[in-house]
Amino acid sequence: MPNLDDYSVYVGRLNAAHGVRGELKAYCYSDTPGRMQLLDTVCIRPREGEPFLARVMWARQIPNKPLYILQLEGVTDRDAAETLVGAEITVQPGQSPPLADGTYYVDDIVGLQVVTDEGEPLGTVVEVLRTGANDVYAIDSGVLVPATAEVVVSIDIEAGKLVIKPLPGMLE
Repeated sequence: MPNLDDYSVYVGRLNAAHGVRGELKAYCYSDTPGRMQLLDTVCIRPREGEPFLARVMWARQIPNKPLYILQLEGVTDRDAAETLVGAEITVQPGQSPPLADGTYYVDDIVGLQVVTDEGEPLGTVVEVLRTGANDVYAIDSGVLVPATAEVVVSIDIEAGKLVIKPLPGMLE
């Protein structure tokens, strides 16, 4: 049996049941076009209950949105689909396509130590919030860091460090 811990890359979240045949609406975290349509076996991590592996039978993108309608093997009615709303979808690292320079997977960012350009430690990234304009890095100290070129000076995944230049008033 595969180790569910090997499925560590978050690619989406199940947002709602769709229709009466067990289909689900999923939000895709990836910027890769058609990302959900490339999935085969995924780990579903419900808000409550144990994570489990599921096969994606099919997926189609809602035009011009990071939303997909998908069918998971074994989820055959609306009631079963509704129990999965809010669950995260994860895959194994090898299932992710390579990224362009200067772009990172969410899992690469979470856990980085954040310091200012003057060396002041701010804490650890605990979550990447997806907003309409740009991502925001939530730090365990309560600081929210906009993921913009104006604020983020450098990201060094190997060193586990994210250097920022705080905007005026950002740390107050």
